[in-house]
Amino acid sequence: MIKTLLFGATGHLGKEIAKIAVQQGNDVTVVIRNANKAPLLSSITKKYIVADVTKASELEGICDGYDVVISALGKSVSPNDNSKPTFNDVDLNANTSILNAAKKSGVRKFVYVSALHAENYVHLEYFRVHHEFSQRLIASGINYSIIKPPALFSGFIDMIGMAKKGILINIGSGDKKTNPIYETDLAIECVKSISDNNVVKEIGGKTIYTRKQLYDIIQQEVCPTKSVKHVPLWLYRLSLPLLKYTNKNMYDKLAFFAAVIQVDTIAPQIGPMKFEDYVKLKK
Repeated sequence: MIKTLLFGATGHLGKEIAKIAVQQGNDVTVVIRNANKAPLLSSITKKYIVADVTKASELEGICDGYDVVISALGKSVSPNDNSKPTFNDVDLNANTSILNAAKKSGVRKFVYVSALHAENYVHLEYFRVHHEFSQRLIASGINYSIIKPPALFSGFIDMIGMAKKGILINIGSGDKKTNPIYETDLAIECVKSISDNNVVKEIGGKTIYTRKQLYDIIQQEVCPTKSVKHVPLWLYRLSLPLLKYTNKNMYDKLAFFAAVIQVDTIAPQIGPMKFEDYVKLKK
């Protein structure tokens, strides 16, 4: 039985990875910030370790005895997330501390969930930290799998709430295409990749949508009597410079959004779940 240590287990993707890994016969232990989080995963695994991943001292020896480390750890891009740690603190520094602990413990496999096309946008903090950690993992000598989705369905949950209030906003023309993926479909691929050798895998959802189509699907399913509002891209971008100095975390998130809505972001298509079916489940 493969002994697997999972970081980021309380997130939407992390929970699904834990579930799939257990179903596939892995002996899964999850790392959580405090013991109060344990009930969130108790139906999947009773094994957990409490550690603050932003403190390297709490990660010393944490990987001892494990065959595989999976990191779905990352700061949320949700505007509703007001936590103080930055993308650099979580996505780069915490993951680097985990990687260092894994190397010392002789872990044979490290699976990391990164971001599609991160290497093309290193001037933006969200993408820089994903790319930089991926490079550190590749150079570590540990057998790696780097999984790069364009987006997760769960990343649109905030928009479901906005649609209910009639304040869902489409920024720019909305004509750029992407294929976000259902977290369960991506979790299956993450667990499969344990058996791969030193791979980078771009993985997207089954169906390609324009940004406007995604927003329209949400609005029509959640509250068809209201409509999606339109904001010109130039107006949205005007708000960014001030935020850079008053709220760096929010600036990094909004700068990320401004970048991805201007380009097609499409990965190889897998998985059966369509976005419209997901919204029906979550509305």
